[in-house]
Amino acid sequence: MEQEALEILEMVKDGRVSPEQGAQLLDALKAPTSGALAPGQSRPQFIRVRVHVQEGDREKVAVNSNIPIALAEVALKMAEGAKITRDGETIVLSDFLKQMGGVNLADILQMVREGAEGKLVDVDVADGEQTIKVEVVVD
Repeated sequence: MEQEALEILEMVKDGRVSPEQGAQLLDALKAPTSGALAPGQSRPQFIRVRVHVQEGDREKVAVNSNIPIALAEVALKMAEGAKITRDGETIVLSDFLKQMGGVNLADILQMVREGAEGKLVDVDVADGEQTIKVEVVVD
């Protein structure tokens, strides 16, 4: 838990999350977890959210978050509000996912709570010269 707390503080320091979001993450980290594992089985450690936007030959990473799995609920709520620019228009990631892939971040959160692992979302949308790729991975 100490390593995760240091990672959260580093995210606040780097400006990747606000101090308020950092406090929420630290509070979530302190929350008790339940569920026993079979011998030799390990829990997933991180939820990774990536959004890549490619326009012509240029690609940029719009969202790149690696959040401890204990903070999955807070991580997905943060990702839900992430904004990307598409065709000169700023849109909210959760709205984009619903429009393009029918993906609901609340459903993803429920899957994580139920123990889902691996790539949960892999959406590619091409529109003219712009391609947006969204991935959510639990590992």
